[in-house]
Amino acid sequence: MFSPTYKNLSMHLMARTHIGMAALVILGLTWGPGGDRAAWALDRVYPRQDVPASGKIVELTPTSVTIEVRGKNQTYSLDDVRKITFDGEPDELDRAREHVLNEQYEQAIDELKKIDLAAIKAPLIRQDIEFYRWFAEGKLALAGNGDKAAAIKGLLDLAAANRNTHHLFPLSQMLGDLAMAVGQPERAASYYNMLLRAESPTTKARGVYLLARVDLAQDKPQEARQRFEQLIAAQTATPEMARIKKLAEVGIAVCDTLSGKPQEALQRLERMIQENDSSDQELFARISNAQGACYAAMGRTVDALLSYLKTDMLFFTDPEAHAEALYHLKRLWAEYGQPSRAAEAGARLTSRYASSVWASKP
Repeated sequence: MFSPTYKNLSMHLMARTHIGMAALVILGLTWGPGGDRAAWALDRVYPRQDVPASGKIVELTPTSVTIEVRGKNQTYSLDDVRKITFDGEPDELDRAREHVLNEQYEQAIDELKKIDLAAIKAPLIRQDIEFYRWFAEGKLALAGNGDKAAAIKGLLDLAAANRNTHHLFPLSQMLGDLAMAVGQPERAASYYNMLLRAESPTTKARGVYLLARVDLAQDKPQEARQRFEQLIAAQTATPEMARIKKLAEVGIAVCDTLSGKPQEALQRLERMIQENDSSDQELFARISNAQGACYAAMGRTVDALLSYLKTDMLFFTDPEAHAEALYHLKRLWAEYGQPSRAAEAGARLTSRYASSVWASKP
């Protein structure tokens, strides 16, 4: 029989052994065989319509991501992916991603500023921090609250250092939007042309639409109309594609007005108002502005004022369309003999959208 002292020692050793085995199991799960944590890396891909995939990302391109899950590769089109997270990234980065997805750009920048970039060694994590930082700054700048020049420089630096970045298409579109906002349509066209290289039909269609808007900015309604008609003739496969087609239809109305056919344009726009939901702020801001242009071309100043006022009062969340409406309100109120209201519209335009192309127009 064991002596009490020996028995106690034996039980103590057994307890320590069990604790040690448990610790080894935990370490094995965390670090993998041979202490290689990379073998157990937990990158994650979050599809829009499916459960997240966890494993190790083995390829990431401008169009797709491939992740190894339990020894098998799964490939997703980036058009179908909500977000990607990387093993070992700081928590602030993913919080910033969520803020960007929810259009909370100031909060995103606040989170990213907490990260010590010098301490980040993983290239993909550094790239994501830089992209979301300057993308959010660009969005704020387009809304009149950020630094356009800083956003442009940050995005260009990122693109130069990561020519095959998985953010290529949103980065290119943002650069194009910023170029348009500062009155550089030729440069914007070079960025928007990048979207035509995408595999996704929707991304390509977005590029065609944006290039048509460049044509309008350069007073080329016939070229713009050809692009808009190309979009309307395309097969509708996704809700986003259907929305692009609606925006293209507004574009055709603008082309008709510029080509001396405002009555035809009005009929098209009135039909669109009946057929669509006014909760789409961008669509209805552009419809209202297009109506304003029609009425102005017909000499119906009061109706033109009312149309642009709809954008100003109801559909002001699209910065570019709102700046356009304020510019025309400034001009039309002056024509209507209301200089104080003209001055008020002009003051709001220059204070909120100071670097907008509309603020620089006479």
